[in-house]
Amino acid sequence: MNERYQIDLEKYSLQKFRKSLRSREMIPSRTSLKDDLDTRFGILENCGIANLKELVDRLKTKQKIEQFSQETSLSIPYLTLLKREAKSYLSKPIRLDKFSGVQTEYLDRLKKEGIRNTRQLFLQAQSKSGRERLSKETGIPKQALNELVGLSDLARIYGVGPVFARLIYDVGIRSVKEFVEYTARDFIRIYEEQTQKKADFGVGEIQFSLELAKELNNVSLE
Repeated sequence: MNERYQIDLEKYSLQKFRKSLRSREMIPSRTSLKDDLDTRFGILENCGIANLKELVDRLKTKQKIEQFSQETSLSIPYLTLLKREAKSYLSKPIRLDKFSGVQTEYLDRLKKEGIRNTRQLFLQAQSKSGRERLSKETGIPKQALNELVGLSDLARIYGVGPVFARLIYDVGIRSVKEFVEYTARDFIRIYEEQTQKKADFGVGEIQFSLELAKELNNVSLE
């Protein structure tokens, strides 16, 4: 089984990254990444960079960024911003106690097993057998454990924190596998119907989250 928690940067091509930057609406501090996009990415490709892993590796440290800037004439601020954007595609572990509606007793039992965040839980309980084993070892009911694993799975999606993961879960979408079955417009419609609230996010934001979610290793929580 693929136990990857985040997307595989090696499989995310530089061409796909360029397309993403071109099409997305971005926050003001990052819109400069769209400037001279083809020229700049042409330079990256000429340096042998084919995917996000290679890009992040080449820009891994301040010293590497400075060296790469000298070799390519791409500015240090641009390369620093580009690295930050690329790394933002990786899901960051979230502490399990950040999710609402989870019993403290269950969190304490998981802590005794060395499980404190979403990544640790996902890697141990993404399979049915893993969840059964963990439920038996901790005494946490399967239903409660499935819920926490589902929240941890949803939190791997780009732009989804603990609050939004809970909202998604509560409208009936329990995993990344289920999330990617929706279009952005369908998701927003269902969200608004179930919550009786106007969505404070747009189609473009959800569309990008869907695109990156499709890069994740999907699991079944049945």
